[in-house]
Amino acid sequence: MTSTTAVPHREPHNQTLGAYGESLAAEYLTGLGFHILERNWRTRAGELDLIARDRQTLVAIEVKTRSGTGYGNPLEAITAQKMLRLRHLLLDWAHETRAHGHGLRVDAVGITLRANQTPRIDHLRGIS
Repeated sequence: MTSTTAVPHREPHNQTLGAYGESLAAEYLTGLGFHILERNWRTRAGELDLIARDRQTLVAIEVKTRSGTGYGNPLEAITAQKMLRLRHLLLDWAHETRAHGHGLRVDAVGITLRANQTPRIDHLRGIS
């Protein structure tokens, strides 16, 4: 699914590009009815950018942000190995927090920022 937010692009000021993209992704997902549970959860095994509940499903969301298209679509940077690691991390998070849901899912959100344009947001559900 591809969507474009209604917020015009503004340059990140004190945030890194990644943090800015994660904020845009959280705003977009909240607008879809997702409930953001946690941001930037880390362990020695890795990090989950966003963790949310989509109805009764627990979802880990990998956010990739690019300023332009010179390196291709941001979602192309997510490898099969990364998808598997994200799934394991989501399971670890659910065990640690004792969170319950009717399922686990990994989504990806790609954000492409271009000067003077609305950010492009690509959302893939169930990548792993």
